[in-house]
Amino acid sequence: MEKENRKRDIQLVFRVTEDEKRLIREKMRLADMTHFREYARQMATKGYIVNIDPTEMKNFAAELQAIDVNIKQILRHVDRVGAAYAADAEDIRARMVENWDMVRGLLRESLKLGRK
Repeated sequence: MEKENRKRDIQLVFRVTEDEKRLIREKMRLADMTHFREYARQMATKGYIVNIDPTEMKNFAAELQAIDVNIKQILRHVDRVGAAYAADAEDIRARMVENWDMVRGLLRESLKLGRK
C-alpha cells in the first residue's frame, strides 16, 4: 500500500528488554489481543483496553427479564384488585422502563468502548 493512501502513515519504534517483551505479550493475552500494533495503539492513546464478555451482559439481561416478568405478573394482579394500588403500579412500571433504558445504555456504551 502506498504511504500516501494510509490512514496511519507515521511509524513509531521503541526497544524493550526480554522481560518487558514477555510482560507485554502476557498483557496482550489477558486483553485477548493478538496484534501488537493494535495493543500498543490502544494503550498509547487510551491508556486502557476494554475487553467485553457479551455472555455476562446477556446473563444480566436475562436476569432482568426474569424479574420483569415477575413484576408484570404482580402488576396484573394489582390491576385486577382495584385502583387502591394504581399509583404504586405505575411507579413500578416506570422504574422497570428506567431499568431497561439503563441496561440498553450500558450495552451501547460498552460496545462503543470495545470498538475504540
